[in-house]
Order: sequence, then C-alpha cells, then structure tokens
Amino acid sequence: MDRVAIVYYQRDEQAEKQATALSAKLRPFELRSELFEVASASAHELIFFDAIVLAGPLHFSRLHGLALVKAVFGYRPVALLVTGSRDPARVLRLLPGRMRGEVPVFAIGTPSAQRIGLDPLVTWLRAMIGYSGYRSIAS
Repeated sequence: MDRVAIVYYQRDEQAEKQATALSAKLRPFELRSELFEVASASAHELIFFDAIVLAGPLHFSRLHGLALVKAVFGYRPVALLVTGSRDPARVLRLLPGRMRGEVPVFAIGTPSAQRIGLDPLVTWLRAMIGYSGYRSIAS
C-alpha cells in the first residue's frame, strides 16, 4: 500500500477539513495517508512518503509550509491544495522557476480555478504513485 503525506495549515479550518476529506477519498484506492500540521511536520519524515500534498490558504502572498515542499521537491511528487483563494495560480510565483511546471496547484473554494475540487487531485496522486511505475525507495 502506498503512502501520502497530507500537510495542512492548522490555523485554517478549511485546510484541515479538506485534508481530512482527501484522506477519506484516497482509502478506496488503497492509498494510505497521514495528516500532519505544518507546524509539526519536517522534511526528514516526509521524505519517506510516496507523495506529499500541502493544503492551506494563500494568505498575504504566503503559503505556510512552502519550505517543506521546496525541501522534498525532486525526491517525491508534491502538489499544492490551495483553499479559499481567488487566484490560486498566484502561488506559482512563490515557487522557484524550476518547480513551476512540476508542482500542480489544485483549488477549493474558487470558481476561477482550472483544477477544482479533490477528485482531480486524487486522480493525479493515483497517476503519480500507482500507475506511472513510480515506487518509493522506502517501500
């Protein structure tokens, strides 16, 4: 069974709610997930997961936990789940140029997003872990 780390911003109720909902949506596909608060997560423990999702709001042009994504990028597939932002594509400006085409951004709570809801994120995770031949060295 493959493992997904879902890291969420603990001060945002929507982020925690969506992280829990994502975890439930992954179970039928035999993707086991663990929830981590941004404040207590570390790149050293996240590296042992097969994929990482960071969930939180884009608040004052910041996304809490982005340093974790930068630390594990290149070692594991990572995705961003932006909650309640009017323009989730703005988060890409916060990433280094080499990451912009590689880190997908999914959105909740905004009608202008290209990838809306958790279902596209679940599909992406299944493709990255289960069907692309990607396997963790920790497996």
